[in-house]
Amino acid sequence: MKRILFCLVGLPVLLALILFFTASLYTEWYAGRVFPGVRVNGYDLGGLTTAAVKNFIENINNRYAKEGMELVIAAPTGAGSRSLFKPVAGSDASEEVVRLDSDALSALAFSAGRVGSMWQRLFLPVFYGFIRPRTLTAPVAANDAAFRAVLVSALKGREDPAKNATVAFDHPEIDEAPRVIPEKIGLTFVYPAIERQIKEAMGRLSFAPITVPLAVFQPTVTARDIEPVLAALARPLSYGDLALNYIDPETKLLRTWVFSRAELAVLAEVRRDDNNTVILALQADAVKKYLAAAVKPLVDTPPREAKFVFENDKVKEFQASRVGLLVDLDKTYNDLDAAFRARNYAPAEAIKTVSVSVTIAEPKVKTADVNNLGITDILGVGVSTFKDSHTNRIKNIAHAVERLNGTLLKPGEVFSAIKVAGPFTADNGYLPEQVIKGREIKPEVGGGMCQIGTTLFRMAMNAGMDITERHNHSLVVGYYADPVNGNPGTDATLYEPTLDFKFVNDTGHYLLLQTEIDYKKQQLTFTLWGNPDGRSGSYSHPSVSRWIPAGDPEQVLVDDGTLKVGEQKCQAAFRGAVASFTYTRVTPNGEKVERVFDSYYRPLPKICMVGADPGTCPSGGCLPTATTSTSP
Repeated sequence: MKRILFCLVGLPVLLALILFFTASLYTEWYAGRVFPGVRVNGYDLGGLTTAAVKNFIENINNRYAKEGMELVIAAPTGAGSRSLFKPVAGSDASEEVVRLDSDALSALAFSAGRVGSMWQRLFLPVFYGFIRPRTLTAPVAANDAAFRAVLVSALKGREDPAKNATVAFDHPEIDEAPRVIPEKIGLTFVYPAIERQIKEAMGRLSFAPITVPLAVFQPTVTARDIEPVLAALARPLSYGDLALNYIDPETKLLRTWVFSRAELAVLAEVRRDDNNTVILALQADAVKKYLAAAVKPLVDTPPREAKFVFENDKVKEFQASRVGLLVDLDKTYNDLDAAFRARNYAPAEAIKTVSVSVTIAEPKVKTADVNNLGITDILGVGVSTFKDSHTNRIKNIAHAVERLNGTLLKPGEVFSAIKVAGPFTADNGYLPEQVIKGREIKPEVGGGMCQIGTTLFRMAMNAGMDITERHNHSLVVGYYADPVNGNPGTDATLYEPTLDFKFVNDTGHYLLLQTEIDYKKQQLTFTLWGNPDGRSGSYSHPSVSRWIPAGDPEQVLVDDGTLKVGEQKCQAAFRGAVASFTYTRVTPNGEKVERVFDSYYRPLPKICMVGADPGTCPSGGCLPTATTSTSP
């Protein structure tokens, strides 16, 4: 009986103890290492440390990056082809966009047999090692957008997308029915399915070719769908142009891009609306391509961090923080498309203008964080264009811009343009350039400074400053035309020492002048920084009450040797004008102060200098001919 009892009870207990201690020794032996039998596909990871597993997987990643994965393209026609997909964005393996997650896999492999109940942690390692291995799938990490881009590039030219039936307008300028362009059946890749296949193959550490099918795609709009509504599809164009507007938040300048009827006809496509009705809409790809090429370069401003270096009563280095504004291509397109699609439903009045949508990016370091003068915000901005200026004029303007940049104004200080930018002499770096001298336009050192005065004038008004001196030009000059309506009136001339531009800093805080010259846009932008005190400033666009004809052309005979006998050199005519505009200031206490600036610009006829024979002139030189009213 004892022997029987021992066989029935003792042997199983003894066997269990032997198994327990064996399993304990087994798990202890592999402490810090992956248990045998834990594998990925045919690769056994048993006995490896987590670092070794990670290193092994990174080697596999490197192999994927170098060798790539072969994609076998199966077409419905039976004719196949092959393409190579490399899971990297460029030539550098560090740019991998889909890769094995070595950290995740090493943790997963090491945890196999080490989670669960005590009995699971004791006997599963033995089970994996001697009875049935544990097969893992390696986790895969991907940058989905970049993954799709690399995959599309690898399969480029291998598909023939389906095309919906659409329409073409042979004469978009008139209201006539378009002609139908038939649909086309296409062969297209189902990219999400291919991405899933690639990830699954990588998860098995497989390098075997992957078969990717080209699927037949049917168009969603056919010629039969369009023909009954063909005449109605001309309706959206009948409402005319569609404009896109953007107002710069700093300069307040308006930019406009106009899509004409002819351009809308080219950008249009046939689509179904939410009610399955066939309508005319705008092509997303074509419109976004236009926005990226024509709108973004003129609107996008990346965020900018603040810098402030003060030295010798002047700001030596200043970079104001700036909120970044980036064109939102998707929303801008959607707004344009919505405005255009609405025309299909015969509205009484169609939307003619859409605003550019932008996204905001905040700077990390703001202006208020880098100075102790209380300078925090933009008070006002002035803009002018020096388009088509001569070389010396541009150099003079750039030199003055450099001298003005970083100027600090103390509380109560009067700003003088001549004092800060001058003297306008050769010794001070200025070059000869054309200036108005009586009835002549002639070179003089420092020419072009009126561009500086005009930009300062507009800046000071937008900042709500108290302007104490301003003089308009004697002639209407195109450089100084109002940027909105093109009329004269918002200019300010500088001529040392008598004609200056001045304003007083009555804000009670320091002011900082920042100047910028944009050679590409041929534009000056002057910005006045300070501490907002509640004031504001604005001005109306100038109106011209009277244009004064230039008068009949004149000739002047000269015998000073500058012109050959009979040679002629002419000076352009200038018509005169009487212009005015209103400058409106709102003071910190809310008082509204209006000031009218009147400007008179005299007319000047075309004057031609003609070389004369000295022998025919009386002593003292030639006088004007009979057609000349006055001498230069």
